[in-house]
Amino acid sequence: MQYSVGDNVVHPRYGPGQISGIEQQELVDGPRDYYVIAMVAKGLTVHVPVLKADEAGVRPAMSLSSFPQVLTTLRSRPRHLSDDYRLRHEQVGAKIRTGLVLQLARIVRDLTWRGARAHLNRNDSESLKQGQEMLAAEMALVSGGDLSDSSKLIASTLATAVAGALS
Repeated sequence: MQYSVGDNVVHPRYGPGQISGIEQQELVDGPRDYYVIAMVAKGLTVHVPVLKADEAGVRPAMSLSSFPQVLTTLRSRPRHLSDDYRLRHEQVGAKIRTGLVLQLARIVRDLTWRGARAHLNRNDSESLKQGQEMLAAEMALVSGGDLSDSSKLIASTLATAVAGALS
């Protein structure tokens, strides 16, 4: 997929950002074009070869019309995560690495519910934090809002869902 300056995108490893430029760099085998992606939430810039952006998993950021679906996913009943911590860590990590917004919402939801029922181990807690940060950053990017507001929206949506189900 081709992107233009100003497009909001998500890199599966670094999270959401905006194409701030397209630069040409001279390499041994000739010139190559790179997307310059400003990752505002992380305070860094990532260069991704234009011809390898799809292979790297760069995708368009969600649209504003996706917000209700993300919130519905956060409110919905969780899916069972494996009780085997190694298998669970592998499965959760694979879903986070996709960088897909609904996968992130599901992982955040499922780990939050697991934490409401039992203590999260260190890997689960780190995965939950990473998923929440990536989800909040993408929501903030596409809404033009503040990262902390998106984080609060995620937290309050989950808290309401868990409290309603446990009462």
